[in-house]
Amino acid sequence: MRFILKIICFYMILHSFSLSASEQKPSIAFFILENNSNNQFIKLSLSAHLNQKGFISKDGNNIYKEILNQDVPSLQKLIENYDLLNQNLTSDLFIIIRFNYHTINNRKSKMYISSEIFNAQTKIPINSWSSPIKILNYPLDCDQICRKLLVSEASILLSESLGESISNILNYQSSDQKNYNKVSKKYNFKLSNFMQKDVIYLTDIMVNEFPGFIKLNNEETVGKQAKWTYYSSSELNKLKKWLIISLADINLNLDHDYELTVSENDFLIKKFPIFGNKGSKGNISKFN
Repeated sequence: MRFILKIICFYMILHSFSLSASEQKPSIAFFILENNSNNQFIKLSLSAHLNQKGFISKDGNNIYKEILNQDVPSLQKLIENYDLLNQNLTSDLFIIIRFNYHTINNRKSKMYISSEIFNAQTKIPINSWSSPIKILNYPLDCDQICRKLLVSEASILLSESLGESISNILNYQSSDQKNYNKVSKKYNFKLSNFMQKDVIYLTDIMVNEFPGFIKLNNEETVGKQAKWTYYSSSELNKLKKWLIISLADINLNLDHDYELTVSENDFLIKKFPIFGNKGSKGNISKFN
């Protein structure tokens, strides 16, 4: 717990130094759904990180409770009271946060933070994304207190990762025009002749390790063919470079084991067949 308190103090120091730089960026109201013991850690780390990047962040949950005398019960209730909240918050953006925690077995669990962003003035959802999935492995002697501590520490690190993604995709292109409608780039991926384990490996790397990841959806796998849509704040040439590095880690080398074709925002990765035999014998009596 001392480790967590040190991190919170560090974030609050960053918060105090960054307020003066925040006037040029949009103001953000955070709403964290579904009460859990890690909400305060998540809120502090996200708020501090974005304030450091020049954004103004406000605690939407506190405003909601002051106005309606209750915690935020659901996204639907939040939307129903949208106008009332906006009058009191006067924020440019509303960001809705969910902390997702699932037990895999007695020794393992997974967690991530998902989020949605709304234009506070038009009530239009702009985008949604999530932090990388974090797998927690508990030691044999880890009791309930130990597990809560590990979950709290992981939630802070995930919040930091999510805050970095938010600050990247909300940065506008000029000081005069905010670019909220183009907060991410959409890339289409198609893989041919890949084993399922290789597809799983690649998507896992793209979600959990590639910088700028926002969302992956529309996944389809049929036999050795796979495709998905990938949203990221990263540039196309960097994605291409990271793909080559990732595939090399599983002994797949460009132009030797596969070819990579990039057209606009479309990636086609085609693995070469392995010619380990001389083919079929055919009809020897007829063709000799």
